[in-house]
Amino acid sequence: MNNTDSNNVLPFKRAAKPASASAAYELRELLVTYDHLIALLRETYDEGLDNLADGVVGSVVRCREALANEIDEPGCQKLVTEMRAGLHEFPRILRSLLPGLGPRLGESMERKLGIQFSKYE
Repeated sequence: MNNTDSNNVLPFKRAAKPASASAAYELRELLVTYDHLIALLRETYDEGLDNLADGVVGSVVRCREALANEIDEPGCQKLVTEMRAGLHEFPRILRSLLPGLGPRLGESMERKLGIQFSKYE
């Protein structure tokens, strides 16, 4: 390929990500966040949070099974929406389970996860 322009940057075109891969990609990324969240919940050694972690594990397993079975785009997008909503609601759930400690625990988890629950909608 001849580059006759005055710069030394070769013109590469990015392959467009197919629409069907975008929801699956986002779901996989969310599942990584959920894996870390589950680990943090298990570290607390609190029975209520352990039960919460069990429920979260169930959701994660359901999503992974759907991905393994090659879920269609609308179904995958629905799971993404549900999982994002779960993260968004997580601080409220912590406050209801642990009224005194919940808010601080939520903030601590956000720092450890490198996310903000409120940004998920």
